[in-house]
Amino acid sequence: MPVRSNPTSFCVCFFLLLGLLFAGTVLAQISSPAAASSRGFVALFGTEDCDDCAAVKKQWPEAYELAEGPVLLFLPIEHAPNYALLNRLEDALQPGKKAASFPIFLIGDKLIGDLDAFYDMADELPALSQKHPALPLLDELVSAAAKADRLVIELRVQAVKTLEAAPSADAPPPDDSAEHSPQLLYFYQKGCAKCSRQEKELAILRDVLPALQLAGYDVATLDGQIILRRAKEYFGIADDNKNLAPMICWPRGYISGRLASASELQAALAGSTQDDAFWSTPISDAERRSERLQQGSLLKSFTVGVVIMAGLIDGFNPCAFATSVFLIGYLLYLKRRPREIAVVGFSFCAGVFLAYVLFGLGLSFLLDFISGMLWLKKAIYGFFALVALILAVGHLRDALRVRRSGKPSDMTLGLSNDTHRKIHDRIKSLTEHRSWLMLPAAIVLGVVVSSMELACTGQIYLPTLAAINAEGINLQAFLLLILYNFCFILPLVVITGMAVVGIGTKAAAAWGRKHVGTTKIAMAALFIAIAVVMGALAFA
Repeated sequence: MPVRSNPTSFCVCFFLLLGLLFAGTVLAQISSPAAASSRGFVALFGTEDCDDCAAVKKQWPEAYELAEGPVLLFLPIEHAPNYALLNRLEDALQPGKKAASFPIFLIGDKLIGDLDAFYDMADELPALSQKHPALPLLDELVSAAAKADRLVIELRVQAVKTLEAAPSADAPPPDDSAEHSPQLLYFYQKGCAKCSRQEKELAILRDVLPALQLAGYDVATLDGQIILRRAKEYFGIADDNKNLAPMICWPRGYISGRLASASELQAALAGSTQDDAFWSTPISDAERRSERLQQGSLLKSFTVGVVIMAGLIDGFNPCAFATSVFLIGYLLYLKRRPREIAVVGFSFCAGVFLAYVLFGLGLSFLLDFISGMLWLKKAIYGFFALVALILAVGHLRDALRVRRSGKPSDMTLGLSNDTHRKIHDRIKSLTEHRSWLMLPAAIVLGVVVSSMELACTGQIYLPTLAAINAEGINLQAFLLLILYNFCFILPLVVITGMAVVGIGTKAAAAWGRKHVGTTKIAMAALFIAIAVVMGALAFA
């Protein structure tokens, strides 16, 4: 006998089943750590000194309300587990080509390594920040976002498993000797955005391969260019001006223009021979001379002779020369004994020398600091070239004016009368009294007067510093700096010596006035040479 179905019972069973399915889904969602909180978050991976990261962190609280906005989790990659987490996320989410520089953003289930793309997603961020995947890797991030009492949180995750050494079946047995150590060559550049992440990968590789021999060269230096040229010849790379940094080389291959991961490099080294690397041969003097010629580097133009000439011309600069003559003349006017003139005069020379060396070192370090920012470095060289041309024209004009009128006061490039008066006042105040304080007072006087004259004498000094430091701070550049400043104070030393042996300053002052036009022409010629050097460095 057929059983009659009850429509009411069928409906009850159907809705009961539907309710069970819905409850199961909810329970599954609740049990997932990634969904335990509805608080959205965006993870920002970057370095602690990353300017773009700092800008995003500053703008975040201005863009969102604390109660409703997504939390920005900043994970500095200097903390090794943070960087390991980034690597694991890239493996899990498969973003394609790994971002080579920071910042890198985790937004929902996507890793974004393009800052412009991140800003383009601004309107979508609140919604996308809720769609993070249910990965155990994200448990700490989800928990931190749920507990956040601020919109921007710095997070340092717990240890994350990273790359492990995996011996190859075909690889020879391990040997700790230097002869069988794996070798890598790394090209980098100061200020290179991509280099910071590459260096993290190399640090991971070093942990895995303690015997790794890693040679690093800055491509902005002469030695870096020499080894880079070797690499180009060895691998058959086109010899153009393309910036290859960061670039990793090993005896059988190289990677350039993208991030070379630690695992990729480990695999490459496992199949690499243990032959001597092409970069292990010491750089010869012949290679350095050849590279200077091929680069068209103008540091070679700043030889000892050129630096001596620049220093002497600057020393005979009317600004400095007139001050030196006034100092010694005033000491003679006070009827000081030769010994006192020697003490004050040579101490003044020492103060001037010390001040200018310190100025030079400070400016050299500043130039070295900005050398990594290639565009800024070229802009500064271009600026010096333009200023040198303007000064060359100005000094030629002064020379013509003095030639017509015979009056040095007609010159426009020099210290103002007010500055001259202040310098003379300081000289008088520190030399009028006889005491043991004359020596330190004269040194202080040299430093003070040098500072006041720098606006005038620095016209030659600054571009010369830029040229001799074109290849970075090194011993050669430092010795050239010392030589320049010795030549700069040499006229003052000679004038002091003349006064000590009884020769008055009138002859020196008359000589200075007579040859002021010649000095101006020499300065103009020097500025033209400096303009050529600076222009070549700017467009090299």
